[in-house]
Amino acid sequence: MEKFTFDNLKSAQGTSLKVVGQNGEVELDISSVQKSKLDGDEWNAFRVLLNGKANDPLGQGTYRLVHEAFGEAELFLSPNSETEYEIHIAQKR
Repeated sequence: MEKFTFDNLKSAQGTSLKVVGQNGEVELDISSVQKSKLDGDEWNAFRVLLNGKANDPLGQGTYRLVHEAFGEAELFLSPNSETEYEIHIAQKR
């Protein structure tokens, strides 16, 4: 997960990543990468918004994400709607 950073994700904004789960793979677009209110001297905190297709919905859970900007990372993904998903990252600096 050391490569799943704000800078790497921000540079990948507008591209697609693979989400690998028990039922196969789904592609999601990285639509937004933003620092969160917690970000500061003590915490590295940001959120990633992802968009998918309504015919390939994902449930809330931990998935393996794959993208050339960060390699692979197992992260918790939460749906906001049928097509939008969110990941929150908060790491102590």
